[in-house]
Amino acid sequence: MEPERILLIEKDEVLAGKEAAALEEAGYKVVRATDVFDGIKKLYEAHPDLIILAMELPVVNGEDSFLRIRQAFYLPIIVLGGQEELTDMLELGADAYLTKPPSLIELVGRVRSLLRRNRGMTRREIIPS
Repeated sequence: MEPERILLIEKDEVLAGKEAAALEEAGYKVVRATDVFDGIKKLYEAHPDLIILAMELPVVNGEDSFLRIRQAFYLPIIVLGGQEELTDMLELGADAYLTKPPSLIELVGRVRSLLRRNRGMTRREIIPS
């Protein structure tokens, strides 16, 4: 079975390297992007199972990068940012929110939880009642 794919959109190369290493060690395939444009391109190319998105990415054509991705794709999204954005991002549709820099153990745990929940939903939709 092919490992689940995580799209990590993070401009901080050092942090992205640590996050990617922890996720890869947990058995996931990580596709990295450093900006929204590259991230959206990789969404179409890599077909990820989950997205991790850093909040400090720039606004694109007047739109928040999170909203742009959420409107185009329904995938689990973990947002990384400051404590002050927590409530707003959850209300806008983030599946999880972690303050930066995240605990790598908690990040991997959130990924596992969201993917497990997503797999369960897919199974229920496929198997007729």
